[in-house]
Amino acid sequence: MAGFVLDQPGARALAALAFGVAALVVLARVMFAEPMLTTGEHGAVGCAGHSGGTAHGGDHESDAAHLLMCAVMVAMVLFPAEAHAHTLHGVLLAMTLVFTLLLGDRLVRWYRGDHPRAGHRAAAIGYHLAAAVVMLFTMSGHSGHGAGHAGGPALVFAALFLVDAAVVMVSARRGRAHWWAAHPVAPEPGRGVSVAAWPHLIMDLGMAYMLVA
Repeated sequence: MAGFVLDQPGARALAALAFGVAALVVLARVMFAEPMLTTGEHGAVGCAGHSGGTAHGGDHESDAAHLLMCAVMVAMVLFPAEAHAHTLHGVLLAMTLVFTLLLGDRLVRWYRGDHPRAGHRAAAIGYHLAAAVVMLFTMSGHSGHGAGHAGGPALVFAALFLVDAAVVMVSARRGRAHWWAAHPVAPEPGRGVSVAAWPHLIMDLGMAYMLVA
């Protein structure tokens, strides 16, 4: 199976195109994010970004994490032989450390109640941390440390990402957001999968593809 996938340049090109679409959706969300409304001391409603802050309805840190993951995945898909295993291992390790620090900060904010959507924000960065850890694990298996023993766990992880993709699609079609989603889904039922949910869905399917390959 893996040999068949890697020997199909068309499939790799489609996977890279999908990651590119996900990156464009994330960039559009960052560029056109709506200011997040907050309530003042006397019940007045205002924009959080109008008092010197930079808070927006979007999650810029999670979006940046998604862009980084897309860039790494594109490099691995388009250049499976040329990509230096130790370099990718170092990049994924650095991303894992940064995401871990961000997750710790968000968990503390969730505990203190400093943000109205702290739980969702922690789950969002936690999703990207899990993806980076899984890719780091598989890269370690291909760089001489435990090579040949990552096949079984990789297939298990691929199945989990496929299950999450199915949950995202079902939730989007029903218009229900699930709490661990890194991106919102369609607000109303019967409208299919929202464009806002595409990055999460593409990452799920792309991770499964990469783990199999």
